[in-house]
Amino acid sequence: MSQKLSEIDITYGENPQQKCYGIDMATGVANDPLAIGNFELTQGANPSFCNITDLDRMLQTITHIAAVYFLNTGKTPLIAIGAKHGNACGVSVSENWEQAVHNMLNGDLRAIFGGSIMVSFPVDGEIANELVTYNSKFGKRLLDMVVAPFFTPEALEVLQRKNGKLRLFANPALATLDKNSLDCQKRDRYLRGGHITQDNYTNIFDFKSPAVTKNAIEMSEGQKSSLMLAWAIAVTSNSNTITLVKDNMLIGNGVGQQDRVSAAELGVKRASAAGHDTNGSVAFGDSFFPFTDGPEVLAKAGVSAILTTNGSVKDAEVAKSLTDRNVVFWTVPDNAGSDSGRGFYAH
Repeated sequence: MSQKLSEIDITYGENPQQKCYGIDMATGVANDPLAIGNFELTQGANPSFCNITDLDRMLQTITHIAAVYFLNTGKTPLIAIGAKHGNACGVSVSENWEQAVHNMLNGDLRAIFGGSIMVSFPVDGEIANELVTYNSKFGKRLLDMVVAPFFTPEALEVLQRKNGKLRLFANPALATLDKNSLDCQKRDRYLRGGHITQDNYTNIFDFKSPAVTKNAIEMSEGQKSSLMLAWAIAVTSNSNTITLVKDNMLIGNGVGQQDRVSAAELGVKRASAAGHDTNGSVAFGDSFFPFTDGPEVLAKAGVSAILTTNGSVKDAEVAKSLTDRNVVFWTVPDNAGSDSGRGFYAH
């Protein structure tokens, strides 16, 4: 029997030796259908702390994808996300579920093993079967969590795992995402001896913004669409992040690095390790490049378009380097304000 997350016991904290005391619903969220407590556990064992935080992280990613596409194209595509430890390892957008699911899984077939999936469309028996068998070389793919608007009885049967180890969460609001689906509540974080509060992540990149600076290389509509996806993934991944996307499919997410060059190298490395050709891909970086070394890593890998911020003393040098390599290079200001494009996350 389905239960709302606000009503069930969380098995343990971030580690088994840590007790979890459940979800405290914030005030002012009664009208938010996507509030975490409104998701229902429809099958599987009670979740752990990490299941809940992974769900929240994927929710940030999927709503940012919906928002950027809706703002810039007037519609929301079908979305499929695969994640590990909160960071996306496979993401795809498409007009049909099959392509979205297949490209999401192909993003990183190794990383998605034991991972979590969130989709913006209902899961029936056929889709459920693809989630656990498509391109799987070792039998039925093991997953920890699948989140969807709802599951059919056939899907529930396909997605059963021993001891309820595959948890299924449903929320019908996932099927109607748009630019108004972002979480606008203030974010509160515990610190030793207190709390720190900030506004939520509600900036959406607008390709028509007058704040955008462009080099002389023309951007194609295909590059623009893939950059929307790269932006939404990167700004909801652990900084520093450089995200590579090709044909509306995540191919390499260089997350959690302490310098931009390493983030670029990791993005390219993860794409290559997953069997992807980086030629013709696009990249988004969550802050500016202080030198030309990071962009050169991307350009040498065949990245054809880069979107990031400006604010470095080397901006002109970086732009010239990429223009000389025939790479599209668009930037927006890194500084504070509504036009800021900086995408730091999860500090």
